Amino acid sequence: MSVIIRAHFDGKTIVPDSALDLPADQALEVEVRLVSPAEEAAVTSRTPSHEKPDITALPFFGMWADREDMADSGSWVREEREKWNSRLSGTD
Repeated sequence: MSVIIRAHFDGKTIVPDSALDLPADQALEVEVRLVSPAEEAAVTSRTPSHEKPDITALPFFGMWADREDMADSGSWVREEREKWNSRLSGTD
């Protein structure tokens, strides 16, 4: 089995950027390739689908959960769009 991972060097140890699904004490053969700043920028600008962040852990997730006027979010969005459309057409 062969796998390419992202990792960083903390001055003493190579530390994987994400968890590895390997048994403890698994023998490994490691090839180190340094990544240029341009390559790093290109890699960090795209997130592989298997490494998507958990949005529920973000601080703004659920910030409107207690808003009574948004209990039915679909209805609220439709009403807001209607207001916006009526302003654009001048029927407001």
